[in-house]
Amino acid sequence: MHRRAGFGLHPDQVTEATARGGAQELVHLTTPATPEDPWARVDLDPEQGGRRAAIAGWLRHLIDTTTPFADRRAWMLHGWLVSSMAKVNRPELMVEQIRLFQVTGGDNYPDLLRAITVDRAMLAYLDGRTSTAKAPNENYGRELLELFSLGIGNYDEDDVQAAARALTGWVVGRDQGAARFVPSRHDPEPQTLLGEVGVDDVDSVISVITAQPAHAEFVARRVVSEYLGDETVLADAVAELADTYRNGGMQLDSVIARALEIGLDGFTTPIVLAPVPWFVIAARTTGALSTVSSARIARSMTDGFADMGQLPLVPPSVAGWQAGEAWLTASSLIARANVAAALAAATPADQPIRVAIENGDLDLVAQQLGLAEPFTPATTSALNAQSDPVNRLTLALVSPENLLA
Repeated sequence: MHRRAGFGLHPDQVTEATARGGAQELVHLTTPATPEDPWARVDLDPEQGGRRAAIAGWLRHLIDTTTPFADRRAWMLHGWLVSSMAKVNRPELMVEQIRLFQVTGGDNYPDLLRAITVDRAMLAYLDGRTSTAKAPNENYGRELLELFSLGIGNYDEDDVQAAARALTGWVVGRDQGAARFVPSRHDPEPQTLLGEVGVDDVDSVISVITAQPAHAEFVARRVVSEYLGDETVLADAVAELADTYRNGGMQLDSVIARALEIGLDGFTTPIVLAPVPWFVIAARTTGALSTVSSARIARSMTDGFADMGQLPLVPPSVAGWQAGEAWLTASSLIARANVAAALAAATPADQPIRVAIENGDLDLVAQQLGLAEPFTPATTSALNAQSDPVNRLTLALVSPENLLA
């Protein structure tokens, strides 16, 4: 549960969590709490390396977080309601968006869609800021329907055009603060969207979209794939979570919490950990970076994340990152092994997992990593073949078992 809905646990915390039991630990994990601001003391000036500082500040926060549920949900939303610094040139706008996910991401999802529609980073990333009555830009309207709310097959090109026209008129501006609505840039003519007439602004667009029967199932599939596994196999879970969404005020955290209850009952399939969650879990488990500054992480780790194929705040496209076995390429695994070696070498000798590695207690190592089962005989044999404890820990971090949640 902590490897899927949080960022793992330090070995000292594993014992406490296990003693509480699954149901109690679920309550402990999901109790609402506002995360600390990862960038409270970070200089985001683009002229002073703000892009790299924004990335490193978030990574440092994820390693140290005391609110892993909210932060893992924010990470999930970052790969769902996508913007990227590859196009959004102002790091503070991307930071502003992640703060939105941290603080309100578990609340009413239609409200989050309203907020992200006029979010400054999103307006820059999907060209909403240049969309006018004379030249409506369809980028955001298309992705809102396809990737954020309904999915392919539940809308047509007329709906994309209608949404685009109804959402015209918003600009980012160069000053601080929220985006601005400029009536002279807006198309006020009522549109017909998904069969509903009279749609002419952000509120009416979102209301019509989220009232569609396909919307609840779309959200449920996304939650299942993130927290439970293969949504095509777990069709019953998708149906149940769609009902939870409809009947629970469209609160995203309620859907996630119910998904985790289903997971505790054993209705899951394996999930391949993407590079960033895998890294943060490894860093928290080993304590390797407990005294490392954000600046040092930026200098030593950023290239490693690019090599692994997942750099925070820079998704490759509006569809987000790949998932599942697509992460198990030779190049990505080599990059993970290099990062794992750096973490293993930096793990202090008195850390519990380093002690267990040196003692050859591989069952304890598996427990400390939060694995559901001991290492397989093949992995155990490979680990025992390593005489150097740093090499043995490196191999444990990139073992097949530790790449899964």
